[in-house]
Amino acid sequence: MKSLEYLSLWSNNLSGPIPITLGDLTKLNILYLYSNQLSGPLPAEIGKMKSLEYLSLWSNNLSGPIPITLGDLTELNVLYLYSNQLSGPILAEIGKMKSLKYLSLWGNKLSGPIPVTLGDLTELKLLYLYSNQLSGPIPSELGNLKNLNNLQLCDNQLSGSIPSTLGDLTKLNILYLYSNQLSGPLPAEIGKMKSLEYLSLWSNNLSGPIPSELGNLKNLTRLDLSYNQLTGLVPVSFGNLRNLQTLNLAANELSGSIPKEFAYLDNLVLLSMSFNHFSGHLPEWLCKDGKLEIFVVNGNKFTGPIPRSLSKCSSFKRVRFNNNSFTGDLSETFGIYPELLFIDLSDNDFHGELSSNWGKCKNLIDLRVARNNISGSIPPEIGNVKGLLGLDLSSNHLIGQIPKEFGKLTSLVKLSVQNNNISGYIPEELGSLTKLESLDLSYNRLNGSIPKCIGDFMHLFQLNLSNKDFVHLFQLNLSNKFGQNIPKDIGRITQLNVLDLSYNLLVGGIPPQLANLKVLVNLNLSHNGLSGRIPKELESSSGLHDVV
Repeated sequence: MKSLEYLSLWSNNLSGPIPITLGDLTKLNILYLYSNQLSGPLPAEIGKMKSLEYLSLWSNNLSGPIPITLGDLTELNVLYLYSNQLSGPILAEIGKMKSLKYLSLWGNKLSGPIPVTLGDLTELKLLYLYSNQLSGPIPSELGNLKNLNNLQLCDNQLSGSIPSTLGDLTKLNILYLYSNQLSGPLPAEIGKMKSLEYLSLWSNNLSGPIPSELGNLKNLTRLDLSYNQLTGLVPVSFGNLRNLQTLNLAANELSGSIPKEFAYLDNLVLLSMSFNHFSGHLPEWLCKDGKLEIFVVNGNKFTGPIPRSLSKCSSFKRVRFNNNSFTGDLSETFGIYPELLFIDLSDNDFHGELSSNWGKCKNLIDLRVARNNISGSIPPEIGNVKGLLGLDLSSNHLIGQIPKEFGKLTSLVKLSVQNNNISGYIPEELGSLTKLESLDLSYNRLNGSIPKCIGDFMHLFQLNLSNKDFVHLFQLNLSNKFGQNIPKDIGRITQLNVLDLSYNLLVGGIPPQLANLKVLVNLNLSHNGLSGRIPKELESSSGLHDVV
């Protein structure tokens, strides 16, 4: 066995520690023990296997520190120890493994700084240290790794600035430094990394402007700078990034308008610029080639109409225009989107009526148009969107009745149409919406009795049919006027957390069945015509925090 050159026992159910006697296999070139259930420490005797070129022990339960003797494996090309439970520091002695081309230690519990001696591994092509507990700065010596293609240090606790020397890694395809505590500016030298295809720096504390030199990275397909503290304008040079498919600048302090040069980014699939201070109009031709699927600009100060290239973007899947000051006639601005899953137009200044075309967006699961100036009635065609999970049309000027066609929305989880001028009865057809978790019809002109079918909403945790905000403003002119008794069937909705039936015309007694609502926290029956005693069963309900 001592003359053995190749040993492969990977993907079995081997358990227990690695035998120290493996160190006697001094002629072994390849050792594959990965994808097992091996445990315990790495034996220091592995350092005696001086002929070893490939060492793969990944995806086991190995623990303890990396032995210092591993630095003696100077012929090693590949060291894969990832996805274990190794702890302690990355030893400086690894810098002696001058033949190393692939070093992957991710998914362990390694701590302490990245040793500067890793900069001596000049043959290295891949360095994966992500998902550990590493701290301290990124060594500037990593800029010596001129053959490096892939550098991933993300999901650690690294701090300090990004070294400008990383710009010397001109063969690098992937640079992932996200989810650390890096600070300071983005070095302009990153613009020299002409081979870079993926650059992800999100969730750090980076500040200052985005350097225009990033526009030189013409091979870039993914750029994610989100969740930092970057300021200033988006560089016009970004228009040079013609291969870009994903651009995420969300949750920074960026301002100004989106450069019109974005029209050249005709391969964009995802564009996210939410939660910044952008202003002005959206540029034309952002979706001229019909590839844009995710467009997210919520939480800014955009104004004006939605450009025609976006309103006709048939490739849309997920869209957020909410929390801006967009204007325009809603019925003319948006069309039919066969792939659309989610759209939020809330908190803008859109006017006009809801189009029946929303009923032709067959894949839609969430439609939100709250807090605009929408008028007219609710199109019954929305009832054709069978997979709809959420519908929020609240705080507009809608009139007419709740369409009975809504009874076909059997997947619906949340329905909010509060604060409108909707009148008439709650249609019995809504009784088929048995998956509802939240139903808010408050502050309308609904009347009649509360339908007993509400008792079938077994997943409901919030039910609001009140009108309390309008009482003093409109002297009940816009009030819901539900009359008759409170249905005892409501007591069957055991998941109900909030029940608000205030400011109606309810009469009779309070059903004792409400005491069955064990998780009820907020109960408001005020300003009705209820009579009789408070049921003793309700008096003993321990979960109630707020009773009115």
